[in-house]
Formats: sequence, C-alpha cells, structure tokens
Amino acid sequence: MRDWLWRLYPAWFRERYGDELADLLARSDHRARDVVDVAVHAGQLRWEHLMIRPLRLFANIAVVVTVFVFGYTLNDLEGGIAEIPRHWWSSAALGLTMLSIVARAAIDLAGGGRHRQPPHFDAP
Repeated sequence: MRDWLWRLYPAWFRERYGDELADLLARSDHRARDVVDVAVHAGQLRWEHLMIRPLRLFANIAVVVTVFVFGYTLNDLEGGIAEIPRHWWSSAALGLTMLSIVARAAIDLAGGGRHRQPPHFDAP
C-alpha cells in the first residue's frame, strides 16, 4: 500500500486490517477509485475519534445536570413522586433526565469506532 495512504489510518486499524487492506488494493481493478475510498474511510475514522470524546463529555455533564434538576424538582413536590404528572415542570425535568440518559447510551453505542469494518472493494 502507498505509505501516505497507510498513515491516514489510526494505528489500531492498521494493526487489525492492514494486511487485508494492502492485499485488496494490490488486486484492485479500480485502483484510483479504491484509493479515494480508502482515504475517505480513513478520514471518517479520524473524524469519529475526534468527535466522540467531546460528545461523551457533554453527555456526561448533561446527565449530571438533569439528574440534579430532577432531584431539586422532586424535592419541591409535597406529595413526592406521585405528583409528577400534575406539574408540567416536574414532568419536563423527568423527561429531560430520561432524554439525557438515553442520549448518553446512544453515544456509547455509536462510538464503537474500533469495531467498524474496512471499506468494501470490488473483487477482481
């Protein structure tokens, strides 16, 4: 594989898929298109790596803040948790808390960059 193209990928990807990727590119009938595909895929992996960390941090902060706000809201209710449906602000606090927890879980599921498969190439 061309050296510059090889370095576009993160080290973990090169270790896991490097030999297969080099073999596929060596046998490719559409070398120019496949080189572009490889470069785009490497860029996607790099972008995901850069973006997932700040997203996780933001989601963690959102969960902590919404749980705190929900706890504060719940403390203001005289009848406890049974009063939540009768007050829009307590229902909103519960909804935002649940939404932030679900968003944090979704970020964890989507952030599995190490488990992504290499790009698909046309077999010769």
